[in-house]
Amino acid sequence: MRALWTRFARRAWSRAGAVAAVVRSGVPRRVLGMSSRLLLLVAGSALISVSVSVTIWNQLGPGPLDVFIGAVRVHTGLPMSLAVWLTVGSLIAAAWMLGRRPGFGTIVSPFLIGPMLQAALAVLDSFDVPSSLLVRVGLHLVAIAGIGVGAGALIVSGLGAGSGELFAGAASDRIRRPESRVRPVIELSWIILGVGLGGPAGLGTVLVAVFIAPAVAWGYRSVDSSVVRSKRRLGTGHDALRAYERRAVERELAHR
Repeated sequence: MRALWTRFARRAWSRAGAVAAVVRSGVPRRVLGMSSRLLLLVAGSALISVSVSVTIWNQLGPGPLDVFIGAVRVHTGLPMSLAVWLTVGSLIAAAWMLGRRPGFGTIVSPFLIGPMLQAALAVLDSFDVPSSLLVRVGLHLVAIAGIGVGAGALIVSGLGAGSGELFAGAASDRIRRPESRVRPVIELSWIILGVGLGGPAGLGTVLVAVFIAPAVAWGYRSVDSSVVRSKRRLGTGHDALRAYERRAVERELAHR
């Protein structure tokens, strides 16, 4: 059973590492207008915020990093947004010191996610948590998929990798080990530290740890293909408009 889990985890993190490599490599990606990139950044941050709030609200246990953030809140009494900023800011600073420079989106996204997450939690707390374990697990899996799509939107925006990806990549570079092996160790460390400091953990924490990497890989592919389709439709519409205008001009000239 342990060998099966190890194989699955490495495969999952390899897929996530491949996605993060797109950001790190600097390979020219499909050109997006700045307004579209900013829209992806905001939309991705909002989707991550709502999805993470669901994993906290349904009381199955949040993701590994959120377990640690919960421990920070227990010991400091900070509101959710400030705890997120403190933790994520520390990750970004550590990654920068290790040689990975953050992008614009890496720095801005936490300032969006913090307040959005706190607002989403305030709304969800007005509802009762479902009594059925099956329903709660289903909600948790949907939330994980939402986090994956949100992270995919951040990656496709090309404005900078998330703090977790940035830190994992920096640690991988420093110890010269594949990110697919470094990332699970980091996630496990968040769980151990968070639980040790009194943070919440449970079945949901395990679900996030297992499925988040495939979710990010799937989310990236989904958002990227959607952007490509939208660009093609816009391009087709623009070409059709130009052709119509050209025919109109030709008809006008023929009548003269």
